[in-house]
Amino acid sequence: MHPLTIRVAEAADAPALAALANQHTYQHLTAAERQGGFLTGNFSVPALQAMLASVPGQVAYCGPELAGFVVNSRLAAAQYPPLVQAIISQLPTLRYQQRALAEYRWFFYGPVLVSPPYRGRGLLRQLFEASRRTLAGQFELGLAFIATDNAVSLQVHTQALGLAVVGEVVADGRAYAILAFLV
Repeated sequence: MHPLTIRVAEAADAPALAALANQHTYQHLTAAERQGGFLTGNFSVPALQAMLASVPGQVAYCGPELAGFVVNSRLAAAQYPPLVQAIISQLPTLRYQQRALAEYRWFFYGPVLVSPPYRGRGLLRQLFEASRRTLAGQFELGLAFIATDNAVSLQVHTQALGLAVVGEVVADGRAYAILAFLV
């Protein structure tokens, strides 16, 4: 087996990111598969390239195989889907450490994914920490959103990575936790 290589994501990674991400969206997984976590939405190569161009993300490869990724972004609100626009509209009213989220230099953390064969090895933590190191000084706060029925992802992000739940939004009948962390 090849060693894992973690590096800053590039526009050329977007096709592999889209392929892996779209295999793990809610609508493409069975109920049993969703128990291991899932992504919300659909991911196009141009959308991922725009996200990667706005804020550096991270990729992990095992040889030629994409093992996991963290995509970060800070785009104009209109470039995001309605769910993310709804979250952005709440930023002035949500607080983290006694400050409104809108007062921070913030970015969106996610989508994030570790391919099933690579789970349970600490890869998400490595990607998360690499992302924080890369963005230190550029941003103060990372924001994420996770479907509240995505229990494994919520647990990993709150208990293992230390993200704090700061709010909730409901879109298309599904509730999402809004999370924050210091960079």
